[in-house]
Amino acid sequence: MNLDILIKENEGLIFKIASAFYGVEKEDLYQAGVLGIIKAYQNYDKNENTKFSSYAYNYIYGEMYMLAHNKAMKVNKDILKLYRDIEKTRYALAQRYGRIPSNSEVAHFLEMSEKDIEDAIMAGSDIMSLDSGEEATLYDSLRSEEKVSLDDQILLEESIDELNDEEKKIIKARYFEDLTQSEVAKKLCMTQVMVSRYEKRSLDKMCAFLTK
Repeated sequence: MNLDILIKENEGLIFKIASAFYGVEKEDLYQAGVLGIIKAYQNYDKNENTKFSSYAYNYIYGEMYMLAHNKAMKVNKDILKLYRDIEKTRYALAQRYGRIPSNSEVAHFLEMSEKDIEDAIMAGSDIMSLDSGEEATLYDSLRSEEKVSLDDQILLEESIDELNDEEKKIIKARYFEDLTQSEVAKKLCMTQVMVSRYEKRSLDKMCAFLTK
């Protein structure tokens, strides 16, 4: 089974799956789809009754989902940081003026346009109002239903950024996708021992970041 031919034959499947994702460059989604094909190729057993395209579907979707999810997390994290800065500025100016400052005054202090301030407030409020869904953070996964502050969520997501790409994939597979170490090992073409070591090292790095 030639890998180049498989990629070419399954380009239609890649584009079909990519059409379900929004806000991500199509070329980036295509590259993620190709990576999914490669991983499926590495794990596919020719003696299986399952067609390769059917077998590869979850791998392709998984790589695209991770790409889109990472992008959404980064965007949301940036918005929440700005939202937090705006609220801190509003509080500081309220202390100075003895009244609640206007968005125009906050914008002037932060050297931003008033429209950007209003957009950030609206977007930040929308994100914070989400009770559940695909934007669940690693903190939520680790702490089950324990209530956490916005600052803690942002700090935890920042700690994930301290990890390299391989470590991020393992942490997200373990805690976002709730996979076992064996399942992660199969998905990432690693041994379970390697996954265990990576996971421990990743959690240690995140803990060190959160406590520094």
